[in-house]
Amino acid sequence: MVIDVDPALIQRHLDKVLASEPLAKAETPRKLLSYLTERALRGETPKETEIAFDVFGKDTSFNGAEHSIVRVSVRTLRQKLAEYYAGAGRHDEVRFDVPKGGYRLTVTSSETAPPVAVIPEPHTTMPPAPAPARPRSRLFWSIGAAVLALLVGSVLLNIYQWSTASAEPVDAELTRVRNSVVWSDIVKSNRPVTVILGDLFMFTQLDDKTGRTLTVRDSAINSDEELRSFIAKHPSLAAGRGERNTTMVQKGVAVSMASVLHIVDRPGRRVEVAVREDVPVDDILNHDIIYLGPLVRLGSLNRHYEYRSRYRYSADGPKILDVVTNKAFVPEGSLAGQHLDYALAAKFLGPTGNQIMIFSSGARNGGLLQIVRTLTSADGLKKFDKRLTEKSLHDPDSFEALLTVTGFKQTNLAADVIAVDALSTPPRHLQSTPAPGSP
Repeated sequence: MVIDVDPALIQRHLDKVLASEPLAKAETPRKLLSYLTERALRGETPKETEIAFDVFGKDTSFNGAEHSIVRVSVRTLRQKLAEYYAGAGRHDEVRFDVPKGGYRLTVTSSETAPPVAVIPEPHTTMPPAPAPARPRSRLFWSIGAAVLALLVGSVLLNIYQWSTASAEPVDAELTRVRNSVVWSDIVKSNRPVTVILGDLFMFTQLDDKTGRTLTVRDSAINSDEELRSFIAKHPSLAAGRGERNTTMVQKGVAVSMASVLHIVDRPGRRVEVAVREDVPVDDILNHDIIYLGPLVRLGSLNRHYEYRSRYRYSADGPKILDVVTNKAFVPEGSLAGQHLDYALAAKFLGPTGNQIMIFSSGARNGGLLQIVRTLTSADGLKKFDKRLTEKSLHDPDSFEALLTVTGFKQTNLAADVIAVDALSTPPRHLQSTPAPGSP
């Protein structure tokens, strides 16, 4: 049965859904749902490229086969809608959905046999209504799709859990690690925990000589915004440069993830793994967070961390700057031989009292694995706790540590703490001039 729904009713329902708990603070799903509703009210089915242009600001170089931002965002929207209709919206007279296989928003009446399409395509003859389906089947399919999306998004976590499914008894060293000053708060927390992998920003570029499209990693360009800024300053280079279309996670980040998960995972706790680009702002606000990766890829975490931190990354060199003492920490040696690099480890409370931990490779993106090894071992933590005690930080809510990492070629040999400072309040140099956009 095909029925008509008053556009005013659809608009009121849209406002209600946007104000609901699953979508109220989810900026991308809100923007995407509003856009799809507007197109549906005009009887239009948007293409993937149109959504990329209109919602995400992509340019004509966007390639849906290589860039998944639209598909991932639509899956997230389906998940949010399923969550809403399984809770506060379960008695609503209409329901929104984006059926799999396309990007057209449909509206289903909860008072008729689902599904019932109520926004017909313009100037077309509608096909016969499908045979009545069992009640609630559409809801079950929506929930099933959301569950599938979650499973796909957590594939790295599943691999880790399967590899450790033997349920070996917790050894004494692991117990000491979990009870250490560094880890005890996040281990005891009952919040979900999200491990964020700092993936490296990459973009496409056309090779003038061969005509081939290359994937480029430029250490001075680490976000879509920086890429657009670079192109704006060098318009002659705009032709042939594309947007980000791939993710590269360094080996040290992936291996470090396993060490961290071994500490925080426990029966009954929700643990998620995601690359930086796929982490919703809601998770950063409400989950415990562990970040592993380059300092330049902190993203939205940076506004919570930089406000407190005394250190800044500088691509000029590259180097780490201490903005309190104006001292610069510059890597030494070559990655082809003996070398020394700098890295940061930090722990502090997030905006809702959630625990946030950052393990960041420093100036040359090296040494992450070694600092994680140091701060996830009983011996390494024993030495670190001693440094905390020397700084009268034996039981701190938060701290920040600068470490040196020495190595030879691709092998990191040791990580040593050279400075530890409290992060419970913003540093003195920032107390009177908060960073723009900081909470």
